[in-house]
Amino acid sequence: MPEDLPQLAGWRFHRKLKVTDFSDIWLAEDVALERAVAIKLFKPKADEDGIVPPFHVDEWRRRFLIEARQQARFDHPHIVPVVALDYLADGTPALVMQHMWGSLRGEAGGDVLEPRTNPRGGEALAPQDQPRALPAVRVRQVLIETLSALSALHARHMVHRDVKPSNLLLTNGPGSRVKLTDFGMLRLPDEAPSAERVWIGTLDYISPEQYQDAHLVTDRADIFSVAMVGWRLLTGALPDKTKPLEAPGHDEAFCDLLRRVLSSPPDRRSSAPEMIGRLAALQLPGLAGSRAAGA
Repeated sequence: MPEDLPQLAGWRFHRKLKVTDFSDIWLAEDVALERAVAIKLFKPKADEDGIVPPFHVDEWRRRFLIEARQQARFDHPHIVPVVALDYLADGTPALVMQHMWGSLRGEAGGDVLEPRTNPRGGEALAPQDQPRALPAVRVRQVLIETLSALSALHARHMVHRDVKPSNLLLTNGPGSRVKLTDFGMLRLPDEAPSAERVWIGTLDYISPEQYQDAHLVTDRADIFSVAMVGWRLLTGALPDKTKPLEAPGHDEAFCDLLRRVLSSPPDRRSSAPEMIGRLAALQLPGLAGSRAAGA
């Protein structure tokens, strides 16, 4: 049977867009203003003990509310705007945000080491899920716009801790402006270390130090993740960490910049503003480079 649509005064739900371990995201409508919005409902998929590793659902709920309030405090061209925080009749928090076309995955495909292989076995990946490389000028635009958003976070001594293509949303389809979203893993300046070391984030994109202990990371963990995103977009594949980082056929200066970030300890990585400057200085063909540098 079709799933019952959630009910929330002032908002009309249309269809579910995405399901994650922590939330369900819906396409909805602002009834009064007659505009599309995205509503993120707190729906953790917990085990019988109420755990979604590494935390209990109560901690994830606390983080969901922090996500809403902190993201709402930014008025930035590359951060998804928060419209409202509301609650369903059963108390479920609902984060209302600007509706976006989709994530960068829609432009660049999924993430696997071997583009023609389905990681779950069986048939090859569908064409829309095949990893795709993007032109160097487009990759630079994406990274500069992402780093612009991160510069705003880092200026407030926050660390995003989950920079990846699915958290980079597009305003108007492939090639359009990027906006950072999902502040659910956000590290605040006053976050206290936990009694045990834990990692949070997405394994394919987090830094080595974030895997060791996510509570102790600095803004340079986000820079590592940006470089991982850059490598994935530029080459069309995640790097094989068991082999040297080689990318024949791709812009060598661009690859070398990303390679230096990925091979450096945190204190040797550039800051977000420094990375923007280094990316803007790359000599890449095409007019899109000028547009990216001015983002």
